[in-house]
Amino acid sequence: MNYVVFDLEWNQPQDGKPTESRKLAFEIIEIGAVKLNERFAVIDKYDQLIRPQVYQEINWRIKKMLGLKRGELSAGRFFPRAASEFFEWCGEDPMWCTWGSQDISELRRNMKFYGMSQMSGDEAIPYINVQKLYGMYIGNTAQSKALEIAVDELKLPKNVPFHRAYADAYYTAKVLACLPEEIISNNICYDKPAPPKVHKKPRAGRRVFKRRVRNNKSEL
Repeated sequence: MNYVVFDLEWNQPQDGKPTESRKLAFEIIEIGAVKLNERFAVIDKYDQLIRPQVYQEINWRIKKMLGLKRGELSAGRFFPRAASEFFEWCGEDPMWCTWGSQDISELRRNMKFYGMSQMSGDEAIPYINVQKLYGMYIGNTAQSKALEIAVDELKLPKNVPFHRAYADAYYTAKVLACLPEEIISNNICYDKPAPPKVHKKPRAGRRVFKRRVRNNKSEL
């Protein structure tokens, strides 16, 4: 079995509308990953930009954090092709590994948005939350550490810039390799699809309520 440590970068709208009302709150614009063998040694890497289709204007915070150059994403692939190539690169039954829990959930949502079968079903997907395991390793589960802080605390070399998908996947893999095997094997997480939204009927307005009270009184 191979371990696939991946990281995503995504774009989001700038209009301030609540994300709950959108079919796709975050659109993936970059996938980075490293593949590890059973000894947690890097055996391959994956790095792909994705051309945005839903939110084509890049949020200024995202642009600043990633250091995106003008026109950089226009050279990327469309998400369905990139995702298909990524899953083919991953191979059969990989053990997913991420820093935190959001990446695997957002990958599922983007796959479902584009009608792709991988990850979009109702099954729970096992994965390794390296951020959570690192907290267990240092005896601090109450606070979620940032990836760069963990790298500094472990005194790992910082030879590539942070905050790009491949770089963060690379550093996550380095942190994973420092963890004891018993922590890794005994603390597998499971990502479950979000339950369908239940649309509640809107409450009657104040005028409607008062009218009902008057009608009830008239019948007494």
